[in-house]
This record gives sequence, structure tokens and C-alpha cells, in this order.
Amino acid sequence: MLLARKGPTRAISLPAPAARCARDPWRDNARLGLITLVVFGHCLEPLRGFALVDAAYRFIYLFHMPAFAFLSGSVARAEVDVRLLRRIAFQLLLPYLLFQGLYALAARAPGWPDAGPTGVTTPYWLLWYLPSLACWRLLLPLCVRLRRPLLFAVAFAVATGWADDIGYGLSLSRTAAFFPLFLLGHLHGDDWRERLHGLPLQVLAVAVLALMALVAGIVSDPRWLYGSNGYAALGIGDAEGTLWRLLRLGVGVLGAAAFLSLVPRRALSVSAAGGRSLQAYLAHGFVIKFATAAGVFEALASSGAPVLVMLILLPAAWLLVRLLASVPAARLLAPLTSPQWLEQRIWRPSPSV
Repeated sequence: MLLARKGPTRAISLPAPAARCARDPWRDNARLGLITLVVFGHCLEPLRGFALVDAAYRFIYLFHMPAFAFLSGSVARAEVDVRLLRRIAFQLLLPYLLFQGLYALAARAPGWPDAGPTGVTTPYWLLWYLPSLACWRLLLPLCVRLRRPLLFAVAFAVATGWADDIGYGLSLSRTAAFFPLFLLGHLHGDDWRERLHGLPLQVLAVAVLALMALVAGIVSDPRWLYGSNGYAALGIGDAEGTLWRLLRLGVGVLGAAAFLSLVPRRALSVSAAGGRSLQAYLAHGFVIKFATAAGVFEALASSGAPVLVMLILLPAAWLLVRLLASVPAARLLAPLTSPQWLEQRIWRPSPSV
């Protein structure tokens, strides 16, 4: 990758362009930690009903998806071109359709704990993030050209809650609710990376997360944390709903900052797995649903020891992520998570000049 220009006495080497494309271990470490929390949170879903489990579940949801949206925004481009549209189509929307179909097929298995996908336009369970990310990437070029982009994004997030017909369909409600975090990541991701470190900030971050864990039980309805419903569906008026959504955004920003300040900035032996977090995100749902069908979580619930159950499930979530984010799993899942075989059959390359 080095380009050398010969001179009379010595060669002058230019910097390698690949150095600018090196992965950021801080972001990969953050992705790995967050996907582990996602899997852990989904493992807790079948066990809700225990006060401690409910509190842990709400605590995770206070910050883990806001932090994911922030990280996604921090690496997003603000220019629209054919390359961006191609990535949205073949790296987000096409995998969404493939996994939507696969979950629909899996839902026919005996004991599957729910009805599965209800249609193409309503993302199933964890698949909402793909169409939302596609929408965020399309909204970003328009939004960054506004004079007050964050103000617009917050107003957009709040106003969509007033509409009764915006909900799970096309993931429109979540797209609006988490867009301010995505935009914040795009505008200030690099700044946060440089500033969110050091012992004083990390001590403060631990205190913030501890306080959030203590007050997580205040959120009586976890649907407030999903961002998937309008205010009427949650049984409150627009004024109260507006205040709650603003509070939820503020707590999400604070929790995301606290979590990211604790993420190691150096490359670790597991950092590379963070770059393969998407495949773990898309595939872990099958494991959890089949485990539910097999009665695994029912057996854990019957123990009546929620602390012990969570101490078992957290390492189990970590091991599942490490398995699904491994290189062999990446090769196995690549035809679904990065369907180049289908892209080559659909996409017509631009004629060479």
C-alpha cells in the first residue's frame, strides 16, 4: 500500500491510505458490550415478573439502545450518493427481509412462544433496528443542513408521539424516538471519544449508572423505553407524554455517555468481535426463542432465585455473543447478513468509462 517516488539518493514513502481505515477499538469494544446487554435483556424478557429482574431489565433499556444509536450515528456519512443507497438496500433492507422471512418460518416450529412476524412492514421483535437505521441514514443528510439540527430531531421525536397511527409499522415510532441519539452521535461522536475518559469521569459514570439502576423501577411501563408507541397507546395525554419523552431522551443521553466513558479505548483480544456485532444481533433471537420453547427459562424461573438466574444468564449472554460474533459464524451467516450473492444478481454495475 506504500507508494514510493524514486529520487537520486533515496525513496520517499507516502502515508498508507489504509491507516485511515483502521477500526477504532473503542467503538468495537462498545459494540461488543452493548450487544451483550441486548442479548442479556432479551434473556430477561421471559423472566419478567420478579421485581429484581424487572428492575434490571428496565435499567438496561434506559441506555443500551440510545448508546447503540449514538455509535451508529458516529460512523454515518452525511452525503447521499449511489454508494450509500446501495449499502442501505443491500446491507440493511435486504438482510431485514431475509431475517423477517426466516423468523416467520421459525415461528411455525412447535412451541415457538409467539406468533412470529405479522407482515413485511412490521419488523419482528429485534429486527426494528435495520429499517430504523436505514431511515436515519436517509434523514441525516437533510437534517445536518438545518440551522438547529438537534432541535429539529428532538421536536420530531416528540411530535410523532402525538400521532395515534404511528407505532410498530415500518418502525416509524422508534425511528423518530431514537433519531436524536443517532444525530448526536454523528455531530459529536468523535468529540465524545476524545473527552469521555479519565478517572474522574469514570467515577462519575459509575455513580450515574448506579443511580439509574436504583431508579429504574420508577418506569412502570417498559414500553416507554422502547419508543414504539404513541402517547395515546400508553394511556396518557400529549402534554404528559411530551414531558416523558423528553425525560427519556435526557436519561438516554446521560446513560449512553456514562456507559461509553467506561469502555476501554485500547484494542483487546475480543475487540474484533465487536465489528461483527450485527450478525450476533440478528441471529441470537433464534437461540432465545428456541430456548423459551424448550422450557429453559421456565425452569430458571421455577428456581425462585432471580439473583442467581441473572448471574447465570449474563455469562451465558456473553458466551452466546462470542459464539455468534466469531469468524466461523461470520462465514456461515454471511449469505444472510451480507448477501453479496443476491446483490450480484440484482445490482447492475455502472458502465466503465
